[in-house]
Amino acid sequence: MSDVDRTTLQRAPKLVARKCHCGDWAGFGFCKGENEDWWCWKHYPYKTSARLEAALEAAELAEALAAKVA
Repeated sequence: MSDVDRTTLQRAPKLVARKCHCGDWAGFGFCKGENEDWWCWKHYPYKTSARLEAALEAAELAEALAAKVA
């Protein structure tokens, strides 16, 4: 489907900000029916060491780029 053929929205999309139990923004989780579980990365229970290493590497790269821009 192209954007030309798509119908226009009748109302604005509803944005939902999920929060972890600690109050931070939660980008990891799921919603199945009434059951909703959302976590920030620090409290995400399903992370593996490979995922953790990748996230730490990405954070280091972001800090390095921010230092170059500033």
